[in-house]
This record gives sequence, structure tokens and C-alpha cells, in this order.
Amino acid sequence: MARHRSKGQGTLFKRDGHGPWIASWYDHSGKRREASTRTTDRAAAERILSKHVADTALRRDGVIDARSDGYSAADRKSIANHLIDWRDSLLAKGVTARQVALLQTRVKVILDAVKATRPSDLSASAIQTAIGELSSGDDGWGLQTCQHYLRAVKQFARWMKRDGRTRDDVLSHLSGFNASTDKRYERRPLEADELTRLVDAAENAPTWRGMTGPDRAMAYRVAAGTGFRVNELRNLTKDSFRLGDDPPAIALRAAHSKRRRDDRQPIRDDLADILQGWLASKPDDRPVFSDMPEKTAMMIRLDLRRARAQWIREGVNQADRRERRESDCLAVEDSAGRLIDFHALRVTYITLLVRGGASVKVAQELARHSDPKLTLNTYTRLGMNDLSGALDALPAVSSKEPEREALRATGTLGKGPDDPQLYPQQLGRETVRSRANRRDGVSTVPQSRHHEIVNARKGESDIVPVSATPCDKAADRTRTDDLRFTKPLLYQLSYGGVAVQL
Repeated sequence: MARHRSKGQGTLFKRDGHGPWIASWYDHSGKRREASTRTTDRAAAERILSKHVADTALRRDGVIDARSDGYSAADRKSIANHLIDWRDSLLAKGVTARQVALLQTRVKVILDAVKATRPSDLSASAIQTAIGELSSGDDGWGLQTCQHYLRAVKQFARWMKRDGRTRDDVLSHLSGFNASTDKRYERRPLEADELTRLVDAAENAPTWRGMTGPDRAMAYRVAAGTGFRVNELRNLTKDSFRLGDDPPAIALRAAHSKRRRDDRQPIRDDLADILQGWLASKPDDRPVFSDMPEKTAMMIRLDLRRARAQWIREGVNQADRRERRESDCLAVEDSAGRLIDFHALRVTYITLLVRGGASVKVAQELARHSDPKLTLNTYTRLGMNDLSGALDALPAVSSKEPEREALRATGTLGKGPDDPQLYPQQLGRETVRSRANRRDGVSTVPQSRHHEIVNARKGESDIVPVSATPCDKAADRTRTDDLRFTKPLLYQLSYGGVAVQL
């Protein structure tokens, strides 16, 4: 059947000349739309078409927000489908499949906890309540775990808003948790001697889960000398080691770096010398640490126990060995509850850099962090010895010099003309504000001043203004704001009912 066109008012037609009328029109964005009217009555079909055309005009003129249609369509879609779309977008951005799977799992746990099936089911209060319930009890989540899950679901909600699937980001105002108040898993750095003994023990240890002892020892050396993470070590090839450069370095491609940048990490010359001979036996077609097992925490703890047992056996006597067994040296878990795993080698690397005097910027760059707070607060572990050692840079606060102590011991300290203790009365007057004791235009003075006046009347001495200070502009004069000295003839002293003219 021929189509009926009506000058921008849409079109009605039937497919193959029979069946219900099909309405065709152009929406507010200029895109052609078709929808079945589900009726064979032409008059009814025209009314339906007119309704579509009128709605298009309202959206085109801004009377109706066209984005509301997109929000409604997205809300009719299952939130599980939105989660799949989010996963695909993360993979398209270059996020590793392992990280995407971890984020997706965390979001799914929270969505299941709040029983959300549509985007409109997400609410800040429901998310906060669900996380609170999961963290309650003795076996509940730690605050650090809660922080990871909250960050993942907030990232998902933020993507929904930016992709035009929801009108607002309803979780944007949710604040994180202070994980430092509830640390369930804290790593500790190895001391230099502990690291040396760990490497020596692994060097002579048998193969464990396909990785030889020398290869494990080299992995510990590289991790503690570069701060590389486990997955970054697994992707190092022979071409990654630039041992002939000045300084020698290990290059890490952006695809294998956690921060997705091409990194060139400098290393010490002694580490470069050890790597030179070790790399000679490695194949060119696969990573040098390809045999590293998945359970790296179990691997390093096994070598750590082996090193600790060897260290305890080196005790000179039974008391010494008992003391070593009770210490934290080479212990998997110390007395403070801090643990050792493979990532603790990265903590060791950053902590030793800070202890060595590296500036905040240098430590941040070598740790390959975007925020210095992460470098100093999370990865740096300083003890009381480190903190007290830094106090040596402060100046001494004592003002007692050895010479002054010697003079005080002989009783000759402060007996010169500048000793304030020789003039206690003058010192007392100098600390009193001038005119502070004036009443009714007549000032009262202490009795010591009366003795000076009496002596002056007897002719025994002249009145000398002891509180006067030298004037820089008139070296031969004194200057004071006390009227007794600036205008003596106008000053009267009333003492004991007798007026004395000065």
C-alpha cells in the first residue's frame, strides 16, 4: 500500500498491504522512528500518530526534557545488565581483566545486600546500612574492606550518571571510612639484616612449587630494590633490564604497570652486578619470573621461617637462643600483630628510602605514587629510634654555656654592672607602667623613693632618674615620661601629710 505523507505530520502505512497501521515520524533529534499502532482502524491510527508528533514537538521546543525518556528507558533495564555494560567499558579503557572482575564482584555483593534490581533501587541510606551490617560483629568486615567495597559501588554509580543512565549520582555524598582506626592487616618492613638473612636462606633452599631457591632470592632482591609489585615482577623480561645504562635501571611498560605509565626504575650498582650473571641463563622468549607461584605470601613466609630457624641456631648458648626465639627478628608476625607477606618488600623499600633521608618528592617518585600521603602514611613505617634520631637536627634549648656555669660555681657570675640583681628596686620600677599609681592628679611613690627625696633634702645625694634609658638621638641626655624628672618644679609629693616641693 502506498504511504500517506502529510507534510511533517508523520506517515501511516501497512506492511505488505495488510495488518495494523505503522506510524512513522522523526523525533526531536532528527532520527526516524517507527511504531505499530496495533489497530487496523485508520482514524485511531491517526490519533496515535498525532500523539507521537505532538510529543516530539514538545521535546524539540524544550517543554519536555528529552533526557527523561533516556532515564526511564535505563530504569526499565535490569541493573545486572548495567553492571555488564560497566564491565565492558572498563575493559575498553584498558583496565586489567583481574581488576575488573574484582570491582564487579564487590559491586555485586553490595547490590545483592540492598536487593537492588533497577537503578532506581539504589539509595545512599540503603548502601550505608548494608555496609554497616556487613561490618558489624566480631567476624564482620574491617573498615579497610568496607572502604574498598564502598569505593567500588560509588565508582559504578558515578559511571551510571556520566553515561546518562541516571539523573543524579545518589552515592556521591557518601564519605569513606577511617581505616586507620580498625586495622585488621598491617604489614611491617624488614630491617636490612633481616632482608639479608631472608635472601641467603632462599638462595640455599630447595624448589617450592616450581620456583627454585636462587630465583626466589633474586625476586626478593629485585622487589626490595625497586618496590615492584608481584604482577609487575611477573611481566619483566630480559629486555626490561637496562643494566648498561647510567644509572642502571629496570624498565616497566605501561601495560604492566599499575599506574599505566612507562616506568624506568633506577637500581643500585651492586644489584645490577648480581643481575648480570643471573640473567645470562634466562630465556629470551618468556618473563624471567614466570615460575613465580600464586601464593607468594606462603612462599616468602616459608623462607622467612627457614632464615629465623638458622638465626636462632647461631645463638652462642641456650639463654641467647631463648632470647632470640622471643624476639621479633625474622618473625612472620611481630608482637604488635604486623605481618610479613610479599608486598611487605615494597613497604620495606619505601621505608628504607625515607629512613635514608630521601625527600618527600624523591620518595614519592621512586614509589611511583600519585599522592605523597600514600607514600608517607601507608607505606612508610618508622619506629621511635627513627623519630628520636631526627631530633638531633634541632638546636639546643639550654642557654647555660659552660663558661657561665664555671662563673656561677665560683660565685662571680653576674657581678658586673649589667647584673640586674644589683638593682632590685630599679628593676621593679622599670616593670611598672608609668603613671600607673596616679590618683586625682597626684602620684604616690613607694617608700624607697621617699628615702631618695629625704637624702636629697639633706644634701647627701642628687636625685638620679634610675629608670631613664639612653636616647639614641641625644647621647648626653636621658629621656623619660615621668613628670618627676621632666618637670620637677611642677611635681609635688604628698607623704605623711607633708607637701614637699622638688
